[in-house]
Amino acid sequence: MLQQNSDRQLKAKIILLYLINQFSVPLTNQQLTDFVMEHELMNYFDLQQYLTDLVETSMLEYSASEGEDYYIITETGRVSLDLFSDRVSQSLRRTINDSIDSKKKSFVIKTNVTADYTKEDDNDYEVHLTVKEGIYTLMDIKVNVVSNKHAKAICDNWEKKAQYLYADILNKLVDDTEH
Repeated sequence: MLQQNSDRQLKAKIILLYLINQFSVPLTNQQLTDFVMEHELMNYFDLQQYLTDLVETSMLEYSASEGEDYYIITETGRVSLDLFSDRVSQSLRRTINDSIDSKKKSFVIKTNVTADYTKEDDNDYEVHLTVKEGIYTLMDIKVNVVSNKHAKAICDNWEKKAQYLYADILNKLVDDTEH
């Protein structure tokens, strides 16, 4: 009986590692709970205990960003998943993968664009521009300009055109054909 319980716990933890790894983005407790309950993979109380166990054994990392807490699989978790992945049947993997593909599309990844400036000296303003997607900072730029007018114009342009400017800047930085 004890061996059966231990095998059941191991399988459930491997399933959790598998689905977090397959999502390949950090997940909130609510997102994980909804997914697991929707697919009846385990009961709520076991799920919460297994998540705690996986964090305590450093297979998952629980990190906070922008007021949300997220689970992220660690390298230790990936190694354990590789070692014990045979505990998850092919049919269950297929079911999880199919569900993840459709669920990923429904997750709204919040993009946040910020632009502000501060006066440093008489004719010196620092402009701070960011683009964030979910918990990830995609771009963070600080630039000094000589007038309030320039600082405002840069902020206005960033807020209106950040998606294009972000892409242009990134393309310029990675394009190695223009030497």
